[in-house]
Amino acid sequence: MRGRKNLRGKPDLMKQDQFSQLSPEEQEWLDSYLDGELSPEDFEAMQDKMVESAEYRKIMRRYLSVDHSLEMLEGESPLEVVPEEKVVTKFPSPVRLAVAAAVAFFFGVLVMSWRDDDQPEGAAEVESQEAVSPSAEGFAVVSGLFGAEWNEDSSGYVEGDTLGPEVFRLASGTAEIKFFSGANMTVEGPAEILLKSAWEAECRDGLVRMQVPPAARGFKLQAPSTEIIDLGTEFGLSVRDGKGQVEVFDGEISIRHQDEEKQLLEKGAAFLLPEDGLAIATEKGGVSYPDATKFKKMAAAERRNSREAWQAERAELVKDDRLLAYYCFESLDGQSSVPNLAEPRNPETNGAIILAEPVTGRWAGVQSALEFRRPGSRVRVNIPGEFEAFTFMSWVRIDSLDRQYNALFLGDGYENGEPHWQIREDGKLMLSVMVDEDRPHPEFKDGRFHRLYYSPPIWDLSMSGQWLHLTSVYDPDQRLVSHFVDGEMVSREEIPDEYLVKTLRIGNGEIGNWGEPFREDPSWAIRNLNGRMDEIAIYKDALSKSEIAEIFARSRSGRR
Repeated sequence: MRGRKNLRGKPDLMKQDQFSQLSPEEQEWLDSYLDGELSPEDFEAMQDKMVESAEYRKIMRRYLSVDHSLEMLEGESPLEVVPEEKVVTKFPSPVRLAVAAAVAFFFGVLVMSWRDDDQPEGAAEVESQEAVSPSAEGFAVVSGLFGAEWNEDSSGYVEGDTLGPEVFRLASGTAEIKFFSGANMTVEGPAEILLKSAWEAECRDGLVRMQVPPAARGFKLQAPSTEIIDLGTEFGLSVRDGKGQVEVFDGEISIRHQDEEKQLLEKGAAFLLPEDGLAIATEKGGVSYPDATKFKKMAAAERRNSREAWQAERAELVKDDRLLAYYCFESLDGQSSVPNLAEPRNPETNGAIILAEPVTGRWAGVQSALEFRRPGSRVRVNIPGEFEAFTFMSWVRIDSLDRQYNALFLGDGYENGEPHWQIREDGKLMLSVMVDEDRPHPEFKDGRFHRLYYSPPIWDLSMSGQWLHLTSVYDPDQRLVSHFVDGEMVSREEIPDEYLVKTLRIGNGEIGNWGEPFREDPSWAIRNLNGRMDEIAIYKDALSKSEIAEIFARSRSGRR
């Protein structure tokens, strides 16, 4: 058995209050798991807690990350786990298997997240918030929201979020969940839904309408004391205070209530499902279930209203005298250039579109983005001048990270004071500024003297096609580089004295690609973003955390 680290005895590597929500029993589960001593019974209990609590999964990811960092500092291998006794752990259900696989996957993620091959030794310690860890858990997606409000203990969801084995809680409003099996669930709050797999869920509370196409026949929806198996149909389920009611709108379903025999219910049938007692036939129409068609119309109207509100606010935002450039990609079909909307307008800073294709953006049904899927795709710009700080901000949809480096905005020659803003293949957001182009870098092959500032991984394959609001800030005055995702800071790092650059510039640069790589090997030089960009803003100032959060909240699709 490998030696155990006292994590709580390392205040310089972690904040103790991050783990203060753990009970003594939950703390012991994690300690025993890392030591290879967790009993099958405790492993079962830990898995149950992970399925039930998103907060517990978050704490566990952070806990494992700190444990790994200590191993790295002490020179041990994070994969060298030799238990004293062989412990056989059983996985009695697909849900538990998925959670166990996710726990195992975290270790691989942690190894990858520390693989900063391009980061010089002696890098400043990064103050990181919770990062996104690559996950194989996802089996459903939040496909729509209308008037959604979330419980105080939940961070909430946005359209496009991938869902795995977890409890989905909705305080009020309506949400639509699409399972990868093809089943579609419309939920009206207050509601609590336990998501088990692409083929199974449990309604603990709330109003649900299920639409199940033939390809998803066999989808199971459980209610207290009742199992419902859909046979390719549409039905509604209401659960309040442990009492259920089901109604079939089309097709047929099979139900098993408590210890009763299975019953086949056809279109028009409605049954009460008491917590105790037999299922009882009742009149249909007694419950107002969410209407999926009406929901889609309301959600579309909300997105339209939020877009119009953002357009009005954007007209004021472009008047900010700190704004160097603001490129919005709406209504560009057939055009070869995109105007810089920052006022006062300067046509010399307009962008030239090369091979990038107009596509639907973050506003459903609206062509407001450019896609950079081809290696030559790019938007070329020229932004003259010298500046004292940078803030880069963009709405981006990543389809895959199939390049070693994936460009957001790159200065052409990467000369003194010029920025490179990109995403690495492992999902880390990165910002760098050239310090001295004539000085070789001691750690980089063919490299010039510069510094890379990384976030933790903020993207994985489960997030493919999801819109993200990305922001990175280079602040020489405060000597800080910060990264933000969806308005929240995910990392902050100090700029060491020898890497501090106070005179910044851009000149020629590219959105979504790199124009003048100084090495020719394709794996390094080709950096087109395999995805879409809706808009991008560049400021000559370091925006504050509150300003970034406000712009995200005002510009997001479907905001209230």
